[in-house]
Amino acid sequence: MDVPITSARPVDLPAVKRLLHDSGLPDRDVVAPLLANFLVARRGSVLAGVVGLEALGPCGLLRSLAVAPAERGRGLGIELTRSLERRARRLGIAQLYLLTTTAEAFFARLGYRVIPRDSAPAAIQGTTEYRELCASTSVCMIKDFEEGVMAAVTIARPSASEYAPYYARYVDLVPEGEVLDLLKHQVDGTARLVGGVSDRDADFRYAEGKWSIKEVLGHLVDTERLFLYRAVCFARGEPKELPGWDENEYVARAKFGARRLADLVAELRVARADVVSFFSGLDAEELERKGTANSRPYTVRAVAYIIAGHELHHAKILAERYLPGLAKR
Repeated sequence: MDVPITSARPVDLPAVKRLLHDSGLPDRDVVAPLLANFLVARRGSVLAGVVGLEALGPCGLLRSLAVAPAERGRGLGIELTRSLERRARRLGIAQLYLLTTTAEAFFARLGYRVIPRDSAPAAIQGTTEYRELCASTSVCMIKDFEEGVMAAVTIARPSASEYAPYYARYVDLVPEGEVLDLLKHQVDGTARLVGGVSDRDADFRYAEGKWSIKEVLGHLVDTERLFLYRAVCFARGEPKELPGWDENEYVARAKFGARRLADLVAELRVARADVVSFFSGLDAEELERKGTANSRPYTVRAVAYIIAGHELHHAKILAERYLPGLAKR
């Protein structure tokens, strides 16, 4: 992220309360001591986003997630949520709860599920937010980290028989280690690569007939979604062969040049969050399931490596061809 996320400080209290108020979220009970487990994102001296945690023993309440209007649509809400989850894990919290009236779909994409409001533990029901501040019609959601044991399953490197030969160029780029960890963090590197590129310069092509920088990012987004669809189908036992696609035709029809580069990066973050969420929920048997696409057999785990290697491939081209060429203009 180009907006750093750090622990909140007491001096942040007025800005935090103002952002929550402007976002239509409760702020009456947000006082300085509560900020101990709040995270804030700043762009310079301006508060860009905030999220809070009430730690209640083995469970916690995720609350007060707000992003400034100027920062919305760039994946900051996802990054704030992920950062808070990491803090919750470090505190030994096994279950995160939240209440929402408008963001159920957003949190569902990040692995939260709806539960009956009155089934929340007493510690959650005893919070001021639960008892007094959130409407009785708000939805209660939970993310159970203990149920996430499947995320610890190592996604083994696929053999060459588990994907089409064409994709060896991507799989071979993936370093040894847990590919899921790579999938979680590599978008940050790509975002940093293009972070200093203006929208005008993002139309740059390093040679005639090559994609622009915007088109490369758009292609990455398309590929994430298309391969995730394949992985879902294979994991669910789809017996039918899936079609292939012409990446050049897709890019030609997509009008990526009319988009803001920052919006394409944000869309890539969202697409990757879906990829990580899906693969985090698979066990070893599901990862070995097979399917067919474009007349070639694939395993589910091979798709994870293809997605990771595909981004590495294009990040390398951005770094070695696009950016040096742009600097010479």
